Amino acid sequence: MNSASQQAADTLKQVEKRLADMSLLIKNVNTYQQTKPFYDEYRKVGNKQRYRSEHEAEIILFEAARKTLKSVQTDSGKLPNSNTLRAEYEKLTQEKDRLYQEYGKLKKQVKQLDTVKQNVDQILNVQASGREPEKDKRASID
Repeated sequence: MNSASQQAADTLKQVEKRLADMSLLIKNVNTYQQTKPFYDEYRKVGNKQRYRSEHEAEIILFEAARKTLKSVQTDSGKLPNSNTLRAEYEKLTQEKDRLYQEYGKLKKQVKQLDTVKQNVDQILNVQASGREPEKDKRASID
């Protein structure tokens, strides 16, 4: 039972890591798409210094997103599809919720089995020593 609980916990950690990675990826794709027009215009304008000073935040965000996304672009050089990423993110969120429920059940079962084991061990130790349990002695004195 402990191994099943540990396996569920490990799987849950993997899903949570993937969700965190995907969340960052989705954020970068959205930032890239929203700020690309500013960067494209920046490349076209005659007075680049003036345009950059007016839209510096957008250009910096674009460059940071582009740098991050270069490491995850597909072989064709295209950005990951936002809708596909969101669908996968939703699916992983549902899987995470299911795993949390499963892990909670397994953890509760492990706790119950540990309690039963402790009780059995206590009974076996009392029987092996030939003594009555302490609370039974008190009950017979009263």
